[in-house]
Amino acid sequence: MDIVVGALTGMVDALPGKLGELLEQEYALLSGVRGDVVFLQAELGSMRAAIHHCVSLDHPDTQTRAWIGRVRELAHDIEDWVDLFAIRVDAGAGASSSGFFGFFRRGMDKFRTLAARHDIANELQDLKKRVVELSEQRNRYSCVLPVPEAARPMDPRLTALFIDPGSLVGLEGPVEELSKIVMDTDGRTDLKIVSIVGMAGAGKTTLANAFYRRLEVQNGFHCRAFVSVGQKPDLVRILTDIFSQLGDRHRGGQDINQVIDSIRNLLKDKRYLIVVDDLWSKEHWGTIRCCFPENNHGSRIITTTRNDTLPMDSYPVSRKIVHKIDCLSDADAKKLFLKKAFANEHPCPQHLEAVFAQIMRRCFGLPLAVVNIASKLAHNQSRDEWEKLGLNSLCSPHSDGSDGLKQILNLSYDDLSPHLRTCLLYLSIFPENFEVDTERLVRRWIAEGFIAEARSVSAEETARNYLNELISRNLVEPLDLNHDGVPRSCRVHPLIHDFIVCKSIEENFATVMDAQQQHVPDSSTVRRLSLRNSSKQDQPAVRNESTDLSHARSITVFGHANAAPQLTNLKVLRVLDHEGCHGPVCLDGLCKLVLLRYLSLRGSDTSELPATIGDLRCLETLDVSSTKVKELPPSIVRLEKLMHLLAGSAKVPDGIANMKALQTLSCGGSTKSSVNFIEEISKHDNLRELELYSDATETPGNKKRVRFPAHGLRSVKKLCIRCPSPLVTFEPNALPTVQVLELRFEKGLADGSSGVSGMENLSNLKHLLLEFEQNDAGAMATVNAVRNAPQGVLPDHQSITIKVDRKSY
Repeated sequence: MDIVVGALTGMVDALPGKLGELLEQEYALLSGVRGDVVFLQAELGSMRAAIHHCVSLDHPDTQTRAWIGRVRELAHDIEDWVDLFAIRVDAGAGASSSGFFGFFRRGMDKFRTLAARHDIANELQDLKKRVVELSEQRNRYSCVLPVPEAARPMDPRLTALFIDPGSLVGLEGPVEELSKIVMDTDGRTDLKIVSIVGMAGAGKTTLANAFYRRLEVQNGFHCRAFVSVGQKPDLVRILTDIFSQLGDRHRGGQDINQVIDSIRNLLKDKRYLIVVDDLWSKEHWGTIRCCFPENNHGSRIITTTRNDTLPMDSYPVSRKIVHKIDCLSDADAKKLFLKKAFANEHPCPQHLEAVFAQIMRRCFGLPLAVVNIASKLAHNQSRDEWEKLGLNSLCSPHSDGSDGLKQILNLSYDDLSPHLRTCLLYLSIFPENFEVDTERLVRRWIAEGFIAEARSVSAEETARNYLNELISRNLVEPLDLNHDGVPRSCRVHPLIHDFIVCKSIEENFATVMDAQQQHVPDSSTVRRLSLRNSSKQDQPAVRNESTDLSHARSITVFGHANAAPQLTNLKVLRVLDHEGCHGPVCLDGLCKLVLLRYLSLRGSDTSELPATIGDLRCLETLDVSSTKVKELPPSIVRLEKLMHLLAGSAKVPDGIANMKALQTLSCGGSTKSSVNFIEEISKHDNLRELELYSDATETPGNKKRVRFPAHGLRSVKKLCIRCPSPLVTFEPNALPTVQVLELRFEKGLADGSSGVSGMENLSNLKHLLLEFEQNDAGAMATVNAVRNAPQGVLPDHQSITIKVDRKSY
């Protein structure tokens, strides 16, 4: 379908429940306000059903599109109103009191907040009026018919089934590799399933079809069949097609169970080869797989899918192999492009070489992208046309529903659930080919309110599951895997990035601006601003003061900080991200961002935080690592919701141990000694990750050590220690749940001793990283102590990484 309602569907699904939670609170509502909230809750529930109907339409008309756009803006404004409500009118103190004094206090609370409550009531009346208008408009345009099947564009995947083998490039090696995987018996005769997986347009169908054609001229299989499934298959028709290809004529009038029975009877004593192309659903695969018996005749099933886990989860076969298809090499991609763009693979004209190189970088070896763009530019010698059609193919006004590349990517997008669409669209905020830190992404998703926290699963775990789902669907590429195979960062293919930027623009999900732009590209409300600024410090950029950011939920600045917008009138801002910005960051007005949940100044030139930062009562993540900040303000201990405090080597104030919501802490200790600081936080119940920058140093006649006490830090699972010298001791029963330990030192001890003791007390340790910046006798003594640790101290199941002077040992 063409309409973009992914983020909207999830939001409208959640809003009735959010309004219900508001009604349960003991807030001092003016007369009539509660009834209006109930009205909104009911209307949004009805509107949700209408939106889900729109989702089912393949080609909604202009009126439906316009209605969806208005609902989107209304849903945003209602959510902002709800989130601001408790901030502006918080009668919690009065509500919790009883008796005469409680009655008197509640009365004073109501009187004190009377003006704010009148504003809230007036805003609610405006929202109610907009809901009524949209409801009436929905009733007027409720009869929306989908476009007839004949009017829909041809599925571009069909060409992969009938492609001329002579026109293929770079397929000989992959076909040969797949043949070895499929045909290798290992002396066994049981059934083998090979699943070809890869991102949209990677050539899965082409590879499977080329392999299938090769086997047509080879003997060994009694029967074979090749079928394509798709997103909305007619399973009876597909199974009937399999039955016919296997050599038996279908008898009409059979239901699906009878067809499955007939196929199983036909295959029970035969060696068969089946290709099931373009799988999307576990349910569909579960039905199709019932046709294929395990008959120990060396049969083979090949599937193609964009989802790495799909055909592997449900089939009870011992030999199941996932074959990941790679993109084309640079040489093959260029060869394929020239073959499609110019007859007989003529070389690229000299005046087009520069733009040709740019197009190749954007295609990134994706076969469908190469073929699609090359076909548009075939026999075209105009540089302007190459730039217009080749570099902006998906967002170009010349790109329509018949664009094969856009169609293919739309299929992947439409198959996502609403919450996954929202999370994927969010990556449009980052520049092309940008490596996004997964911690940064997950925490921003949570701060934006995309992640619903379940009873037994944390919001962070749910967010990671969402990311893993996008990775398994080959929409996001994992990078820099850690010892458990979990990606530390990720990115999207340039063509997928183009695609989600287009979708983001269509839905007004995010606004991407260059710092030199004077105004927003159109009249849409700015909900999320991604500001790209390449200006140098001595070339100040436009600050976009004329742009209305009063509805902005997130602001992300890339490049130089001199173009960052002023922090005024940003009352609904949830995310402020200046990570990696050059130049001084202006934080005037920061502490008035009452809804701010995520603040990152990592790697910026920030040297000091506002003294009143404790006023940011909703803040969940604060990242000032790799900045010039030396010490955090005392008011920070008032941040009761802060879960992730990343201060780098900065000192934290006394009382940090009382911040019970903290799960991640990175700091240089407190203004107290590091020994007292560790003692102070050792009883923290919720801390999961601790990174400690210690100043423990070796001086003549004295070794100031970092000591972790017995039974301390019971909940910490990851510990990172950064010290000048290896002066660390773990007492018995310290850190009972720690699984990852990273020890980073500048140099070894001068006396040549190990310096690290008590590691045998870390009973649950699974991964150890030991790193020295320079190679000396003390460093090697510590390395040898780890290597030669007795059996049981470092069990075999542990992963140990050792680096000395940037060399691995």
